[in-house]
Amino acid sequence: MLTQVRASLYNKKNNTKLSILLNVLIVIVVFVLAFEIYFASNYSGVYVVGDSMLPTLTGAPDNNENEFGGDYVYAAKHAKPDYGKIVVINRRKNSNGKDEYIIKRAIAFGGDSVRLDKGKLYIRYKGESEYPTEPTPEPYLDPDRNSPDNPKNTFPRDGGWYTVPENSVFVLGDNRDDSRDSRASDFGSFPLSSVDGVVTVWSLEHKSFCTGLYNYFRFQLPSYFGIK
Repeated sequence: MLTQVRASLYNKKNNTKLSILLNVLIVIVVFVLAFEIYFASNYSGVYVVGDSMLPTLTGAPDNNENEFGGDYVYAAKHAKPDYGKIVVINRRKNSNGKDEYIIKRAIAFGGDSVRLDKGKLYIRYKGESEYPTEPTPEPYLDPDRNSPDNPKNTFPRDGGWYTVPENSVFVLGDNRDDSRDSRASDFGSFPLSSVDGVVTVWSLEHKSFCTGLYNYFRFQLPSYFGIK
């Protein structure tokens, strides 16, 4: 009888341990699924292609998603774009009838006036009455990719000022010598509604880690391609 009682207690103890283990596993699975749903709802993966954001972001050599070499970062889908932030823009339908995504830096917004003088950026913010005499600091630029002799780096070409339309954003690539952006006549400023996300600070700070994970596992996540 005593042996049976001991055996029963032993089995009950084992069942309790198994039950605790199963409950822990269920909690972990639920947590992981909840995190994945939250992450997918709020962030998009961004695989960079092209040289337009050098030196901040390195792009793959061509528009091939399977090509290695581009940085991989994350954009917050619901974040509000702000001055100096890197944004992902959906140009909606390009000449081929497909959505085209570009990744650039937000420079100015509706009502602001901008001017580039031999690579130096000047911004008169909305509501200001006087035009600035000192350029806006841009520590993210590489002087070797922002040549004062490059005609692209004087904008507008007549040396005047460009006023950003309301509810729009004016964007530039960090590689000013080799970037198609708001300076191009077929681009111009973009409606704020076309901004699909703002690249997160944490993914920029850890882009090597994010890129390494992407290259190792090749996650099938939505990708946005930067263009020159």
